Amino acid sequence: MEFHCENLWLNILIFIAGSWVLIKGSGVFIDSAASLARLWHVSELVIGLTLVSIGTSLPEFATSLYAAFHDQSDFIIGNIVGSITTNITLVLGAGVVGAGKLVFSRKLYSRDTVLMLGIFLLTCLMFWLIRVPGKDGGSVPGINFWGGMLLLILGGAYMGLLVRTEKETAAEAARREKEAEGICKKPFTCFLWLIFSLAMVTGGSKAMVDTVIWGAEQLRIDPMVISATIVAFGTSVPELAVTLAGVLKKRHDIAIGNIVGSCSFNIFLVFGVCALVCPLGINSLTGIINVFAVLFIGLLLYGFMSIRKNELKRWQGVVFIFVYLVFLGYNFREMLSRIFS
Repeated sequence: MEFHCENLWLNILIFIAGSWVLIKGSGVFIDSAASLARLWHVSELVIGLTLVSIGTSLPEFATSLYAAFHDQSDFIIGNIVGSITTNITLVLGAGVVGAGKLVFSRKLYSRDTVLMLGIFLLTCLMFWLIRVPGKDGGSVPGINFWGGMLLLILGGAYMGLLVRTEKETAAEAARREKEAEGICKKPFTCFLWLIFSLAMVTGGSKAMVDTVIWGAEQLRIDPMVISATIVAFGTSVPELAVTLAGVLKKRHDIAIGNIVGSCSFNIFLVFGVCALVCPLGINSLTGIINVFAVLFIGLLLYGFMSIRKNELKRWQGVVFIFVYLVFLGYNFREMLSRIFS
């Protein structure tokens, strides 16, 4: 069953409804998974880097995996690079501007942000060195099956390292126990909510992908451009909500840890799994530029964090938002040129 029709306005309504279901399902997943995480007794930073970031990455994972089974590699790449760009520039930028400053742990700077930057560099190298079959015949830059396996292995190793080495303090444990009382009190109930939320995420992602692909075909627009802008913003709303909530509640490690972890696991998990289903090939110059823009944005974040090594300032958030507007402007220019050409 395809979630689209021949009427443009109905397809827009389907896209909006799918986005709403996707975001709500992700929120339920986070709440129920956070209750289970209390049993792990790990620090808030690790919760932000792993459980919360993976939970908020579910929309990207669900939409991309569905697209992988339909061999839509441009959609997958655009969705992930667009989501990473949106997370760092718009979501983190908005959080810093709203808070005035965002304080983070030195370990987040010296370990997790460095690893995120390293995975960005590795991804660019893969797209530079590996060739996969293209849509029009011949070969194009991409990530193949073995590249996907490497990303999954590295992601599993990173998560294992975090869980083994980071433990929560007694104060954190007491506070989180108190705050989690209203979510779900029994593991069985939490698992039921997890299953229900995953069904919401799956259905919402299918509605989004089907309507986006239909629209791209009708308007002759590169799916990479649509997924890197409109879809990427929609799937990044959970990260935006979690980051702003972390800022308001003074949980800065969760706020920025969610961003860094989400960016890392978008590549580890989404690129890794999708590359096992179909080769992830870039079929346009816009796609290549967008992929390498991610490395530039990662370097910008690391450079800003290096200034003080424990906080980001409001002016840096303004710069991030400006970079996001430039990214949007470039991709929308490509979109308009396709429509009116």
